[in-house]
Amino acid sequence: MAELTRERWGGRTFFLFAAMGSAIGLGNVWRFPALTYEYGGGAFLIAWIIGLIIMGIPWLIMEFGMGRYFQKGAPGVFESIGKKWEWLGWWPVFVAFLIVTYYAVVIAWSLNYAASSATVAWGTGEAGAAGAASYFYGDILNLSSGPGVLGGLQWPVVGALAFVWVALFFIMYKGARIIGKVAIWTVAIPWALLIVLLIRGLTLPGAVEGLNYYLAPDFGALTNPDLWFGAFSQIAFTLSLGMAGMYAYGSFIAKKADVTNNAFITSFSNCATSFFAGFAVFSIVGFIMHSLSVSVGDVSAAGLGLAFVTYPVAISMMPTMAALTGVIFFSCFFFLGIDSAFFLTYGGVIAPLRDKFGWGRAKLTAAICAIAFLIGLIFTTGGGLYWLDIVDRTVSFYGLLITGALACIVVGWVYGAQKLREHVNATSDFKIGAWFDWLIKIVVPAGLLFVVIYGGFKNDIPNAYGGYQIGPLNGSHIIWIILAVTLIFSFCLQAAKTRGPKAPKEVKEK
Repeated sequence: MAELTRERWGGRTFFLFAAMGSAIGLGNVWRFPALTYEYGGGAFLIAWIIGLIIMGIPWLIMEFGMGRYFQKGAPGVFESIGKKWEWLGWWPVFVAFLIVTYYAVVIAWSLNYAASSATVAWGTGEAGAAGAASYFYGDILNLSSGPGVLGGLQWPVVGALAFVWVALFFIMYKGARIIGKVAIWTVAIPWALLIVLLIRGLTLPGAVEGLNYYLAPDFGALTNPDLWFGAFSQIAFTLSLGMAGMYAYGSFIAKKADVTNNAFITSFSNCATSFFAGFAVFSIVGFIMHSLSVSVGDVSAAGLGLAFVTYPVAISMMPTMAALTGVIFFSCFFFLGIDSAFFLTYGGVIAPLRDKFGWGRAKLTAAICAIAFLIGLIFTTGGGLYWLDIVDRTVSFYGLLITGALACIVVGWVYGAQKLREHVNATSDFKIGAWFDWLIKIVVPAGLLFVVIYGGFKNDIPNAYGGYQIGPLNGSHIIWIILAVTLIFSFCLQAAKTRGPKAPKEVKEK
């Protein structure tokens, strides 16, 4: 059987930008600023930093380090720990795949809006502000009455989605070396655009008032469990952990690379982007408050509504450069999304399949892109937004948190957290101590399970998620069914016979 040479990034810079790009995504712009405002401003930042230190960075070190040690993606890592654990590596592969099927659709919306912004298609002035929501839910989505009513495909979104997947194919089909080179641009460009957006926001009346709402501290909120739920869930989501890809990205670095240092740089770069994006977002929120004479509570600053309703409202009200600002914002959104998308697809799905079966990179990449595009079509229908919400709750909440907690338990107690620590310390300038062992073995899984139980099971078991009803099933039923099916498929892939080449050999990094 042929021997496969393990691909490499071609240099530390390429790896760092690829890792940062995978972590820096759409959630940095729409999720973090809203959570900061909702949970006490400066108080939330305290909980968020604590979550980063005790959960995010140790978890990222674990995924990078295990990938580098075994030179495999997530399934190969857990198969190497013990054959019976291989399924635990495949489950996050399905998480990554399902995330990218709808994530690509959100990127497609941003392309539609970048084109629409050139003419401010939803209107200008107060009339445009009033029509921004109907433009998104009506013109772009043609939103139906519920998930049981799909309606027709929205062809402008389908066309943009096809473009996204073609672009992703050409980024990924030659592997890590090209991905690393592309990542430099897909990280640098949105950062430059965010700076432009911040400068633009700060020149608008009311910007300072918006920033005061963003950062005004409410330290009494630190006693609220909801704040800690929000902080811990954001840390898990924002670093792209529990999605299989960081194991693969870690496996592409040289065996003498500094895992700990790279994990710290990736984590703090991502969180700095989130913090910075909050200034760009809330300067615009302040402008809307000033222009429409409304309170901050009347301005939506969360979720998809922030990007596709609130920001268009602000664009409509801008006295100058409205169209240009819209094009810049949605172009920024596109670039923020695209590098996370190729991380999910290549590191999360393609690399593990190649490790297991040895399939050719180009053909496998084309097949995965085509399948993901076809599945993604459901999210381009009139009922697509409802299905996006359900699937997002299933995989980017339950999926990544549950698999992440289980992975930390298996690595910490079965493989041995001390063994992992000794491995990464051997090539790291910053030596981590025995505290790392207990973070991986107890603190990280306990924190993740707290988020699952407090923010998930407590609500979704007694109540139907989202109030959705599809025939005899409600939203929560569908969540449990998807989780069960992906788990069953994970055991099926574990049982599948390997037909590919032998384990990859080490190559020297240039």
